[in-house]
Amino acid sequence: MYNGIGLATVRGSGTNGYVQRNLSFVSKTREKQQKTPFRADFDSASDGPKQPNTDIIHHNRKREIELKVLQLRDALEEQGVGEEEIEVRVDETRRKLMQKLPKQADAGSADVRRTGETHTDAAAKQHENTALKDALGISSSYVGGSAFDRELQEQRRQDRQVERDAADAERAELLALLEKEKAREEKQQRKEARRAEKEARRKESDGGKKQRRE
Repeated sequence: MYNGIGLATVRGSGTNGYVQRNLSFVSKTREKQQKTPFRADFDSASDGPKQPNTDIIHHNRKREIELKVLQLRDALEEQGVGEEEIEVRVDETRRKLMQKLPKQADAGSADVRRTGETHTDAAAKQHENTALKDALGISSSYVGGSAFDRELQEQRRQDRQVERDAADAERAELLALLEKEKAREEKQQRKEARRAEKEARRKESDGGKKQRRE
């Protein structure tokens, strides 16, 4: 017996008296998790990968420039170059490197490489994913895991059906306009034919009257 639970003695029980936890017991926390719909789990897991911070990437690139400038200063000091000349050469080197540095780091640019820094690696990974999506023809608005969201897929199916119905209605309206225009042209042609026939008969009648007068 442990904590008032179990047999007072194992004699005659056919057991060794070991107290096990009740595996069929469902705690309140577990019960709440079971009642939570799949949609909530999907929404909480659909945040996607962490986006890179371009400001931090730009700041790290400027730090790399300052590191190169500092290394140049140390090398010039070891060579015994004067302080004024060191300042001039350091400023010129810094200016040239800053001119090559883009104004704002583009997370999706091709020049982003993995360096072990979190945001730079995230930018490189984002560029790789973008290239892979373009190669596979995946839309940029695609959200990972959306194929398993039944409500979203049903909504998209209904949207596609609405678009098809609208396109069919527009096509039917265009065909009706074409048929109407064709009927109008045929009516105009018949009218002109009757007018030409009437004009020919009138000329023929006038010619007969003129001959009788002569």
